[in-house]
Amino acid sequence: MAKKTIRVHTPFNFNFEDGASQRFETGEHTVDDLVADHWFVKAHADITGKAKAAADSKEFQSQIDSLNAQLAEKDKTIVELQTVSEEKTQQIDSLTAQLAALQAPVVEEANDGKKSKSTDSK
Repeated sequence: MAKKTIRVHTPFNFNFEDGASQRFETGEHTVDDLVADHWFVKAHADITGKAKAAADSKEFQSQIDSLNAQLAEKDKTIVELQTVSEEKTQQIDSLTAQLAALQAPVVEEANDGKKSKSTDSK
């Protein structure tokens, strides 16, 4: 029997003539022509065309492989960027500590705690 692809926009239960029931959730489903052409199915789904052939699955597999390769490259880039970020954070912490040390008030002991005499005195 020929197959068609339907795109369900409203989930529903379909009752077959033999009394069996099948739940169709939102998304694409491949069904027999009789099911796709049923008025109830048409009310809850759009017929998108004939079922995809096996050759299409090879095309999809090559797309999946390509996308997986891209994903692996992105993962590698993320790890590299995280490493750089950690290094930069350590540099910032080090420079912040150095800056705090330079900005700390300098305490000088003048003449062992004695007041200095003014040179202007007569």
